Amino acid sequence: MPSTRTIPVVTVDEIPTNPSAFKARVVAVAVASLAGLAAAAYFWLPPALAAFLSRNAEIHILFQSLHADSSLKLIFQLCGVLAILCAAAGAAGFLLNRITWHALRLPLFGVYLLAAFYLWVTWQAGAAILAGGIDVDGAKQDRAIMLRLWWSVAWPALAMVAYAAWSHVMLRSRSVYAAFTREEGPAMAGDRVLEDVRTHGRDPRHRRSLYLSTFTHFLILILIPWILSLGGCVEAYKVPQGSGNPVVAMVKMVKPKKKKKQTLSLRPNSAILFEIPDLDDSQVDQVMEEQTQATYQANNAKSGKMGKGGGTQGGWPEGMEDYRIRFIRLEHKGAGWDDGMDESNADINFLRAFAQATGFKKIANKGESHSIALLKKYPDDGFPPFVFLTGNADMGNLTTTDAKILRDYCLNGGMLIADAGSVSFHNSFMRVIRQVFPDKPLIDIADDDMLYQVPYTFPNGAPPFWQLGGRRALGVKHEGRWVAFYHPGDMNGAWKSQGYTDVTPEMREAAMNLGINLVYYAFNQWNDAISKKK
Repeated sequence: MPSTRTIPVVTVDEIPTNPSAFKARVVAVAVASLAGLAAAAYFWLPPALAAFLSRNAEIHILFQSLHADSSLKLIFQLCGVLAILCAAAGAAGFLLNRITWHALRLPLFGVYLLAAFYLWVTWQAGAAILAGGIDVDGAKQDRAIMLRLWWSVAWPALAMVAYAAWSHVMLRSRSVYAAFTREEGPAMAGDRVLEDVRTHGRDPRHRRSLYLSTFTHFLILILIPWILSLGGCVEAYKVPQGSGNPVVAMVKMVKPKKKKKQTLSLRPNSAILFEIPDLDDSQVDQVMEEQTQATYQANNAKSGKMGKGGGTQGGWPEGMEDYRIRFIRLEHKGAGWDDGMDESNADINFLRAFAQATGFKKIANKGESHSIALLKKYPDDGFPPFVFLTGNADMGNLTTTDAKILRDYCLNGGMLIADAGSVSFHNSFMRVIRQVFPDKPLIDIADDDMLYQVPYTFPNGAPPFWQLGGRRALGVKHEGRWVAFYHPGDMNGAWKSQGYTDVTPEMREAAMNLGINLVYYAFNQWNDAISKKK
């Protein structure tokens, strides 16, 4: 029979002791590094908390009633104390003696306790916000959103705990312990942990199952939502390069001729007096007059070579030769955000009208859309000058992240052009715009504003069209620049090839010309923003 050979199994207790001064100093550096993390929490988190509470008055009141704000301030102060302890212990650890070994362990216990306190306070605060139905930065919360919000403030503390735990395991390993104490002895807890990680422990099947379960939870709860939040890729936006100076073209509003008022009168010597209204003052007549006033006369005038810089060929100095004018819509939770991207061809009709009026022939062959989150993917010198937002129903609330992304996009040079497709959308947009710009009101745009002057002039401001949210266009202004324009009368509907049966050629041309004015303004502001950044 062939001889069998038994391979001896070496347990962790039988591994020779090899004091490692290098590992010991690495642990000392690791503990000292914790001082930087604790100091960052001490200096950066209090202002962030103050700014958050100033934006959310209801949450501030709730935190005060729960003493959550005072608890968090105490935690931040203790982070400063912890930073001092970690720095002192890390520096002392280079002396390699028994006292410094104990000194290195002390701040690690402080990390565990402080992180546990912080995670408990933030979890309780999030649960209270959810239970109270309080909006965060204007956005309503549900369990999933609140879990993501809690994770965004919790993961730094958890990462700090994991870092401290690794340092603790190394301190409890025999090679590091021997370097500090000069003592040889049996394996320590740290050695068993490291060996179990390497060999999957005494029960490999159980250990692998534990690893798989941990990884699956991490994948579903953290990794996949994070990847989805990254979105996709975007193509940089460039306007036509050159130099231009537009010529103003008039768009006239034709008002109906007033009829001679007809009146009813009684006998002048009648003993009874009656207050009889004029026939022309009746409600039916007022409605008819409003509808008749929405009539426009096209004048077939062409705008000049659109652009900036005073040249004659048209274009913008910060643009590029290989341009392609695109029409980008923002997606949202409500219905109708893509209204006009179908066979009604609102997007492509507008792009064609823009090309015909301006002479810039390179246009996209269709409209495009993406989520608000993708706005942050554009490069600093290639973000879209404008994005279009519309809908036929309630668009829902934006997440806190999306509201910030849209706000940053507008304040950094972009322009939001919104257009009501229904009364429900109008009501929801009024809520959303306050969420995006809580400190900037939505104001009436004067009839003589630059938006209505170049390249087409609208003497009476934006045409009201179907008046789904009022007769006047509104906007948000920042540092003298319109960052958001809102039309309450479905300008998008007048761009369509089909859909509305009461769109006259005059209304259609007025809607196209108004859109051209807005895009021209957005291109100018884009050019200024890029130039300023350079």
